[in-house]
Amino acid sequence: MTNAHTSKTANGWRIAGWGSLLALLLLPALAMQLTPEVNWTAGDFVFAALLLGFIGAVCELAARYAQAGTQRVGYILAGVAAFLTVWSNAAVGIIGDDNSVNALFFLMVVVGMAVAVACRFRPRAMRWIALCLAAGQYAAGVVALNQMPGHAVEWGVLTFFALLWLAVAWCHHRAELA
Repeated sequence: MTNAHTSKTANGWRIAGWGSLLALLLLPALAMQLTPEVNWTAGDFVFAALLLGFIGAVCELAARYAQAGTQRVGYILAGVAAFLTVWSNAAVGIIGDDNSVNALFFLMVVVGMAVAVACRFRPRAMRWIALCLAAGQYAAGVVALNQMPGHAVEWGVLTFFALLWLAVAWCHHRAELA
């Protein structure tokens, strides 16, 4: 395969990826035309554009700089886990509607990203960061039990996010061994 062919294929995937993110951003605008139940503000669209831009940038950077295989998958999966954490927490809150407990999830993602940058995204560091984020899901659940007595904690949701972060840790562990 020639470099020109590889470059055209990569550009096609890039266009498809960014086009898909743009289409996702336009879905609420279309829904607003069809039903009054969808009522996004300009701020909602900016927030969604930033989140979708984040996941697109993660995929771009992983494709460009990470080794093919588990390392690349690990970075993309970390981006997806961070995206889903922020998106779901902003939409409905991961644990009820208590902002102080839900702020822990945002804080975990921000701290994890800052530490990853400081460690220059090395696989060993990324593995430990992801393991800490997986454990942090349950720690936030325990905090919620203490701060919100009588309120149910969705352990299944916390387990879903913990499993995502454990998958990230596994990918970076495999990348470190390679």
